[in-house]
Amino acid sequence: MNLVFVIPVIVIIVVSAFIVKVASVALNLTGISEKTAFFQSLSAFTGTGFTTKDAEIVVNHDIRRRIIMFLMVLGNAGFISVITTLMLSFFNKGLTPILVNVSVILLAVLLVIKISFSKEITRKLTKKIQEKLIKSRTFTKRPVEEILRLAEGYGIAEVTLNDKCVDIGKTLHESSFRKRDILILAIERGTSVIAAPHASDKMILNDMLICYGKLENIAKIGNRGKID
Repeated sequence: MNLVFVIPVIVIIVVSAFIVKVASVALNLTGISEKTAFFQSLSAFTGTGFTTKDAEIVVNHDIRRRIIMFLMVLGNAGFISVITTLMLSFFNKGLTPILVNVSVILLAVLLVIKISFSKEITRKLTKKIQEKLIKSRTFTKRPVEEILRLAEGYGIAEVTLNDKCVDIGKTLHESSFRKRDILILAIERGTSVIAAPHASDKMILNDMLICYGKLENIAKIGNRGKID
């Protein structure tokens, strides 16, 4: 058996599997589900089956698009390397050496697949990759305020309830805020704070509400005492 042709192919296969795994974890960190991230990574790396509905959520996102482009380039390079190495192995004299080499390569592929299905190994590997990627500037989390302002005209604002507010004495469930898609994130009452208030929490005079919603509607709470 001539390992000169076998070892490079096995190394390429192992490295390729690792690259797909890293890319799938990276895509998962951008908000894609784990299964979808793996499928898109494998599809891009192998150049097959990428024309799916989920492809739209990838190509329309800058970081995801860069990951996919990186996979496509590496996938083509790896495929060419494997084909070239296998073609060189055909120059061996006799059929037996070729069959032995192919058998060893297939066993290596099966071993990689078996390892990838090991939940314990996959979990540990995923955790390590996530830790490394999160430290990268590319995956630095944006401030909550920036995320909540992605929708035009929406944001976070503070409003103090005055004596003209029609919602004083009502619970959040009974209030008019829900009709205008205003979410109450917290209520500051004197020196205390009601974090993540429940629907049954009542509002009283001088409560300061931390709201998220359409800024135009939130402004009406303080200016006119009601939302119309």
